[in-house]
Amino acid sequence: MKLPINRDKSGIRRPVNFQILGFGFVPIYKKGIKGKYQLVVAPKRWKSFKAKLKEVTRKTTPMSFDERISKLIEIQRGWINNFKYANIKTKLEELDGWLRNRLRYCIWHH
Repeated sequence: MKLPINRDKSGIRRPVNFQILGFGFVPIYKKGIKGKYQLVVAPKRWKSFKAKLKEVTRKTTPMSFDERISKLIEIQRGWINNFKYANIKTKLEELDGWLRNRLRYCIWHH
């Protein structure tokens, strides 16, 4: 096919310095496991996900609570299905507390 090869994108590199399609790699720190890596979500993707949630949970957005919840479920379901193979449990637990506080503020505001 004689396609040109992009030398910047192609090559051999360490997994820690490599991100692809919103995923990154970090080493596993467990006793007896050396040289293995786990899949994580790239920080840029976390920021965009949190920005979407923040937009929906803005207390000045004219939306009923049921509409707000259904929109949040829709966004979360799509995002979690996209990143289901990554190690995201602890970050999602932190995000859950933050999201509950934002929803609480929305309820208090109305």
